[in-house]
Amino acid sequence: MVLKLLIAAAALVLLTACDKMQTLSEAEQIERTIRQEVSRDVKGLNALTTVAAATEYDGFAWRRGEKIQIRQRQNGELVLLEQAEAPDVIATAVQHRIPSFSLVRYQQGWLVVFRTYVSSHCQVVYAYAYRGSLPDTPQCTEDLFASQANGKCQSPINDQWQVFKEWFFAESLVAEGNPVCAARAEQGWQVPQ
Repeated sequence: MVLKLLIAAAALVLLTACDKMQTLSEAEQIERTIRQEVSRDVKGLNALTTVAAATEYDGFAWRRGEKIQIRQRQNGELVLLEQAEAPDVIATAVQHRIPSFSLVRYQQGWLVVFRTYVSSHCQVVYAYAYRGSLPDTPQCTEDLFASQANGKCQSPINDQWQVFKEWFFAESLVAEGNPVCAARAEQGWQVPQ
């Protein structure tokens, strides 16, 4: 009888603990993934961004087995270059076992493109790992997302890398009938012109 009571009590404790466990939101999952990927391969990412910085180009996208896409800023836009090559960038990726990447020069550093998602506040959020310093960019907080239709923020990973997020009000979801987006639009939220 005592054994049955102990088993029942243990089961109740486990069930209560499971009820209190919360799953991560999509935003938290993406940020955790970025942090893990940078921590797992900081040496390779540092080497890749260093060799990219030595070129005249502003963007690279590559997947093993495909031709590299190289972009250069022209009149503020990233333009795909048809004849450009960057064998050192590919060789560095292969050497460090990086099977694919998308890099963009941003301010004084490099963005490594990770994911895009829609926040619970009706914003399209672009989430990156950023190698460099962003001194005029605030720290990411839930209050910052809740208070600004559009913005940028960062969260340090280590001395060289940040999680960098940039977001814009998802105005297109208002027309689709999303109630959160409709409420935000009524509050005056809009995409910057």
